[in-house]
Amino acid sequence: MTQFVKEAAMSEDRSPKPSLVRRVLFFLKFLEIRLRFIFILAVTALVVGYWDHIQNYYERWQRTHQMQQMPGHEGHKDVTAAEQAYEYYCGMHPFVVRDRPGKCPICGMDLVRRKKGEAVTLPEGTLARVQVSPQRIMQGGIQVEPALYRMLTHTVRSYGVAEPAEGRLARIVAHFPGRVQELVVNAVGLAVKKGDALARIYSPKYLAASQEYIRALSSQQKGAAISDPDVAALEKTRAEQLAAAARKRLALAGFTEGQLDAIAESGTVSDTVTLYSPLSGTVVEKSILLGEAVEEGTPIFTIADLSSLWVQVKVLEADIAAVKMGMPVEITTVAWPGVIFYGNVDFIYPTLDTENRTVKVRVTVANPDGRLKPGMFANAVIRAPVGEFVEADSAEKPEQAKSTSGEHGQGTPPSLPTTTQEDADKYVESLPSGAAYYQCSMHANVVADKPGDCPLCGMKLDEKRKESTHVVEGPQAPSMERWAEGYACPMHPDELSGTPGICRTCNCGMTMKYWRVERVLSVPETAVIDTGERKVVYVETAAGVYDARAVTLGARAGSYYPVIDGLTAGQRIVTQGSFLIDAEARLNPATATSAGGEAVGKPSHAGHEGV
Repeated sequence: MTQFVKEAAMSEDRSPKPSLVRRVLFFLKFLEIRLRFIFILAVTALVVGYWDHIQNYYERWQRTHQMQQMPGHEGHKDVTAAEQAYEYYCGMHPFVVRDRPGKCPICGMDLVRRKKGEAVTLPEGTLARVQVSPQRIMQGGIQVEPALYRMLTHTVRSYGVAEPAEGRLARIVAHFPGRVQELVVNAVGLAVKKGDALARIYSPKYLAASQEYIRALSSQQKGAAISDPDVAALEKTRAEQLAAAARKRLALAGFTEGQLDAIAESGTVSDTVTLYSPLSGTVVEKSILLGEAVEEGTPIFTIADLSSLWVQVKVLEADIAAVKMGMPVEITTVAWPGVIFYGNVDFIYPTLDTENRTVKVRVTVANPDGRLKPGMFANAVIRAPVGEFVEADSAEKPEQAKSTSGEHGQGTPPSLPTTTQEDADKYVESLPSGAAYYQCSMHANVVADKPGDCPLCGMKLDEKRKESTHVVEGPQAPSMERWAEGYACPMHPDELSGTPGICRTCNCGMTMKYWRVERVLSVPETAVIDTGERKVVYVETAAGVYDARAVTLGARAGSYYPVIDGLTAGQRIVTQGSFLIDAEARLNPATATSAGGEAVGKPSHAGHEGV
């Protein structure tokens, strides 16, 4: 019995030990399985993230291996250390890099030798070059389209205040001191016609002046009745001088020739002065009451012709360059919603208001029905064509107008193939619609009249045909053609029509005129990156390769910027996803090549060298 108890106790002491070992082994096995899964995930993520680098290294190794297997190739052991320090790249496509001399597989140019690690020399005007993989292009939705000519209109929106036109405003004042005896017009707002009596003023001074004038006329008549010729001539001259002096005194007092003739014909003296309206209009101010005493020069009435008003529009300093004399203007008011009053720019004031940085622009607006009131606030819209806008003779046919207006600035024909963008545009403009010409896809300034190779890069010139300038209804689509012609309303110069008639765009009732409109080279707003010091546009030079170009742009017109310098027509620019490419160049300098060696993220917009 004692032996059995001892064996049971010993078995109880040994039983926990195997269970603990099994638990530890199970935990280690479980941890191994988990770590293996995490390791596989980490390796997979690294392979996916660096797949482009792995593929590039593999292609480079495969290319080197194939070149070593070529007959006559010098082995690695025979290549000197000096030769290993050099590599060969394409001047037009710097991302094409080889270990041996040869030709570029894209453009066929001879590869240029350089030291490994040496900064790539980019074309003039290129700030940086970025190469993006096809996967990134698809993920980022990068879209590219050519830079084209468009009809751009700069819309200026501002406000103003209506006021009477100064040329249609008259202030009636007292000619002689006296007392108001009668008010023919006794209320503000009454309409009067030219020559209507306004008021009568009793004036002893006027009575004396009238008597003097009549006595001078009487003396003149008596001098003519004297029989002695010598005495008659002397008296006649003296009487004429007195009559002329008295008449001039009354005229200087403000009397019209008709009033003076009436006094001379009647020969009667009146002690009241009658004031007449010098124009047809509305009494906008009355400054006297019946029986009130007035002095010479005292204002009595103010009359305004409100059939035409001025609207003093305040245009911002940034928009004043787009406003020209004679431009049509749309005027709207809160009092008449939906009603458009049409006017024209009559005067641009020469001074700037320093408080709100605006320039006053005077707009003359017809107001025949009197709906516009002086003092009303008004909203103004001015549409200014960005390009040249020339009115042609509507009697001419479009072909005739085109041929006559196209002669401007032609001069002597440029030598072919052209080397400047000005000569290229001049030559293309001289061609008839549908004519063939040849242009380099890499250099838009190289244009020729026959097939051949580009003198700058050696690439074969592409055949193109000049587009027709005949217009279609509605807003004009972008084009490689710089000029367009057609009929348009002056309020909407960017909407040409092939047929004349009355404006159908805004129902303003204006007759459409025949215009020759200049399209402007432009880029979408989404293609422009503003770094603060410059504006940058990315240009596609090859599949997946984008060059950063600094451009000079004009004021934005709608969704587009007119290009002043930095781009040529036909160059393919990034219109969607440009910020993604810019971020790729800034955050991953290994994918960017700079013109200077500075960081891409700096204001100079350059990057580190890389392939």
